[in-house]
Amino acid sequence: MMNKVILNDNFEFKQKAMLLVPAFFFLYFSYIGWGTFFNHKIEELNYVFFIMLFVFSILGISLLALTFSKVGFKIHNDELYRTLSFLNFEFYSKKTNPKNNKIFSILYKNVFQRNDYLSAGGADVSYKFAVQDFVLLSDNHLEKESIVRLNSQKHSDELKLFLEDVGKLKFETYSPNFNK
Repeated sequence: MMNKVILNDNFEFKQKAMLLVPAFFFLYFSYIGWGTFFNHKIEELNYVFFIMLFVFSILGISLLALTFSKVGFKIHNDELYRTLSFLNFEFYSKKTNPKNNKIFSILYKNVFQRNDYLSAGGADVSYKFAVQDFVLLSDNHLEKESIVRLNSQKHSDELKLFLEDVGKLKFETYSPNFNK
């Protein structure tokens, strides 16, 4: 079995829409810049043009990759890391379990989300959905640390198997013990 699992998108639809605006801005101006670069002699262009072309290209590509990134987890040197990846290329990872807790649980919650951008006309447009909150627990379950919230049962099952088999974490039903 692989030592990593890639789950769902990092951002919701409205968050992606907000990130795409500056991404397309930078990509559009870098497209114009590359067109100018290929249609002129290099001697006619100054160094500021090249700096701006490089910066706009990097920012546009980075924002586009971040917009469509996916959240995942990996095990490296027996430690759990949360990762962000784009097209199976991992570009960010952070150690998730600094206290080395070996117990995890899944908390099921019903969540309401209000769409403020649709509610501006006065109608209350909200929807209800279920999330599975994966938490790392101390031995007595009094300390908990959320590592990810998933809204897909398929991804939830996949992560649970990954944490048990590869991560060697123990699944327990959340039940705090105040006597310990």
